[in-house]
Amino acid sequence: MRRTTAIALASLTLAGLALAALALAAEEPCQLEPREKCFGLEAVEASLSSTQAGGHPDLTFTFDVEKDPESEPNNFNLKNGYATTRNVRFELPPGLIGDPNVLGFPQQCSAAELAKGALAECPNGSQIGISRIFAYDLTATFTEPVYMMQPPGGDVVARVGLIAGLFPTFVDFRVRSESDYGLVADIADASPAATLIRAETTTWGVPADESHDTERCTPKDVFLNSCVKSPPRPPGSLPLPFLTNPTRCGVPLEMSVSASSWSFPDLFDTQTAAFQPIKGCDKLPFGPSLTVEPTNARAGAPTGLDMTLRLPASVGVDVLEPSQMRDIRIDLPAGLATNPGSADGLGTCSTQQVRFGERVDAECPDAAKLASTEFDIPALPRRMKGAIYLREPEPGNPFRVWIVADDLGAHVKLAGQLNVDKVTGQIKSVVLDAPQAPVREVKLLFKSGFRAPLANPRTCGTYLTHYDFTPWSGGPDAEGDTPMQITEGCDNGGFAPKLTAGTTDDSAGQHAPFVFTLTRSDGEQNPAALELSLPPGLVASLAGIPRCEGAAAEAGACPAASRIGKVITAVGAGPAPLWVPQPGKRPTALYLGGPYKGAPLSTIAVVPAQAGPFDFGDEVVRNAIYVDPVTGQVIVKSDPLPQIVEGVPVAYRTIHVAIDRPNFTLNPTSCREKATTAVLTSSEGALATAASRFRASECEKLGFKPKLFFRLFGPTNRGGHPKLKATLKMPKEGANIAATSVALPPSEFLDQGSIRTVCTRVQFAAKACPAGSIYGFATAKTPLFEERLEGPVYLRSSSNELPDLVAVLKGPPSLPVEVNLTGRVDSINGGIRTTFDATPDAPVSQFILTMQGGSKGLLENSRNLCAATYRATAKFTAQNGRRTTLHPAMKATCGKQGKRQRR
Repeated sequence: MRRTTAIALASLTLAGLALAALALAAEEPCQLEPREKCFGLEAVEASLSSTQAGGHPDLTFTFDVEKDPESEPNNFNLKNGYATTRNVRFELPPGLIGDPNVLGFPQQCSAAELAKGALAECPNGSQIGISRIFAYDLTATFTEPVYMMQPPGGDVVARVGLIAGLFPTFVDFRVRSESDYGLVADIADASPAATLIRAETTTWGVPADESHDTERCTPKDVFLNSCVKSPPRPPGSLPLPFLTNPTRCGVPLEMSVSASSWSFPDLFDTQTAAFQPIKGCDKLPFGPSLTVEPTNARAGAPTGLDMTLRLPASVGVDVLEPSQMRDIRIDLPAGLATNPGSADGLGTCSTQQVRFGERVDAECPDAAKLASTEFDIPALPRRMKGAIYLREPEPGNPFRVWIVADDLGAHVKLAGQLNVDKVTGQIKSVVLDAPQAPVREVKLLFKSGFRAPLANPRTCGTYLTHYDFTPWSGGPDAEGDTPMQITEGCDNGGFAPKLTAGTTDDSAGQHAPFVFTLTRSDGEQNPAALELSLPPGLVASLAGIPRCEGAAAEAGACPAASRIGKVITAVGAGPAPLWVPQPGKRPTALYLGGPYKGAPLSTIAVVPAQAGPFDFGDEVVRNAIYVDPVTGQVIVKSDPLPQIVEGVPVAYRTIHVAIDRPNFTLNPTSCREKATTAVLTSSEGALATAASRFRASECEKLGFKPKLFFRLFGPTNRGGHPKLKATLKMPKEGANIAATSVALPPSEFLDQGSIRTVCTRVQFAAKACPAGSIYGFATAKTPLFEERLEGPVYLRSSSNELPDLVAVLKGPPSLPVEVNLTGRVDSINGGIRTTFDATPDAPVSQFILTMQGGSKGLLENSRNLCAATYRATAKFTAQNGRRTTLHPAMKATCGKQGKRQRR
């Protein structure tokens, strides 16, 4: 962009062009020591006819080459073989602008035309100034016309030419891309026959002004009479400003000249010239505007963005150029956020790849491209094209960009910053110290399509983009808001996620991985929390699996031995969301955790927040696992799901969980119709339920062979209160118990006088049963746990005439699972019967129930236990529907020798 400046300043280098307008004298060997003294610059001067910022001055530039001190003052005959000038370089200050396009292409002179020398007939309108040349052995001063040439292309952004004596000479301008984007003008390999003393060049601020009509010399005029004055020659075009002063005040401006000789071509002598300070910046207008349009007007959809920044131009030679723009700050609307789906396949461009600070094309990969750019700069023949690339993320600063324009001979490379609010996801872009160039319009065209980098707000409406532009003039910023409309898909925003779930093999009583998949339609509200109820009877074998707990669970740094599954998610807007984990990235994992939030168990989901070039670490979501104490049903309640990660909204499209640890999840032994159900809460507070049918198969193949044993301890005489021990044993495989009814023989009846304290239902629900309501103890062994479940047996108030018998089985503190077995007590045929109607569909290898005897004994002997054989009647119903009836004997200790007898 600064190459524009070079064009204007090209006139300055016209002075250098005069280097070739030399007296023709052969160079003699230099006799000075050291040899470096044979060539140098004596003085450099520069001035503007006006120092008004944004004005259109004439620019005069003079430089002198060191003279032979022994030469005659008025003739300057070379005595000591002073070296002749070969290369001259002019470093022009940023902000001093020239616009060759005001001349028009027909008005520019071609290299072929200038090559005709004294016969050249460059258009009058192509002359932009004059250069006066002084040289050894010349008795007259040559006043040369300076022409705006047709640029040769490549990295030459502009070219100025003149015929220095007999030699067509060119000054080529390039952009100082490695520093401040000022212009560098070069004269290379000036004629060795030329021995220059002084060059004075004036570039006209308004070349077509009629005041220059008598200065429009032709090469023929110069050859014949040095062209002190020409006849009036109109330019053939309207007066328009060619040169424009910087729009920045209060900083020193200078030009530098470096020159080398034919004797020492690589040894440059450098001098600088300061300008008078630029002033009057407070008079400059500054009124930029911004428009923003999404490429997709659908709510919640991936979208590109067309942004157009306009800076109105001043018209005419008597008005001031508006201040150039220095800092650009644009705050995109809240709700318009980054689209995670765009990270799939996204690349970055490093400092080495962009070739920052070099006058060469960037080598950024196309995968790093976020947007196309166009810059309308009056000094250029067409719009400059470029791109915005993603820079390599750095810790704490992931969203950096390059603004690159390798076009029209320039190599613009600006570092930009995207500041993304980590809480709201709002994007704020910042570009500081933009080049001092007269930009009329900037277009930013962010990519559209499925993997567009942005996603629209989820609801229709008008959204405001705020902008804040800072001028180089030091004046007040231009601030404002520009609207954009989201007008399609306005009926989106519901919340009805879908659920599919089940085991990969539904054979009853068999181990098989359990998977569930939650999907959300594009445009719906985002899930924020999940409560998942597994089918009753779907349980897990926890034996031998260590729990991830404490700081490890909080950080997701769980041991591999506690892994039970994995998580796969798809996030982002549109039909092409981002799947995590991506190939080659860290895997996800689901770990078994210990007690959490009052639940006996938990899971820890660890999902790497990795996408394309971004790595935000791991997201850890803990989920409490509750077990219904009556049914044994497992209920999983998640912690809040992450909604924004490092400023990137996480729009969940799919959440897939596979609990795939071998021999972990175990199917029910009941083939009744069941379901996995989910209750979901959205990020906006909406509730939704989803269900997936579940039914085990081949339950009829399962066997069912429970074994039950009774033993009475203590008195065997009538009226005695014995202690009762009942032992139930189940085989390793087969259907689980669904219901049990046990009727004691007539030898035992319930002594209601022993029922003293009964736990109320309110007390039981509050886990505050009095100690006096405990009448027994129970233990259970299950292959699911290494630990036993055990606990007291209460009498609890019931809707029946007699209290219920409730065994409260609990695990140890490391596994605080609780199961409540409730037996309804009634009488049948004058005896006692206890019925357990709801037994969890879970494998139990052994269950022991012990009821107290003596003063707290509920059983009373109705006859002598040693007088006959007494048997209970136990009826069992399996989860698969099978039934069996057992008649276990009531064992007691009879006789003085303690011989056991069955009664």
